[in-house]
Amino acid sequence: MPASENLMTDLRGHVGRRVILAGRPWRIVDVLVADGRLVLESQDAEPPIQPDQYGNAAGRGQEHLELALLTTEGEPTEDATRLLAALNAAAASS
Repeated sequence: MPASENLMTDLRGHVGRRVILAGRPWRIVDVLVADGRLVLESQDAEPPIQPDQYGNAAGRGQEHLELALLTTEGEPTEDATRLLAALNAAAASS
């Protein structure tokens, strides 16, 4: 099994877990295997104001972020590898 498939399979097991990324709390929402992306949802105490299609304030909602897991060559990115290692270490210690 290629390293990219191993990465996707391992990350799927962490859906729903919380992580700290760039000093902010996030929750892993989904692993988009076809796109090689990880979807994160902000867990900030006060969600940001979301604009409507015209740019007017429409309400508050959690921010979503997609992170690339694979390089253009199809190999796992360094960030993805570090994130998975941190998740596995946290799971092992709890």
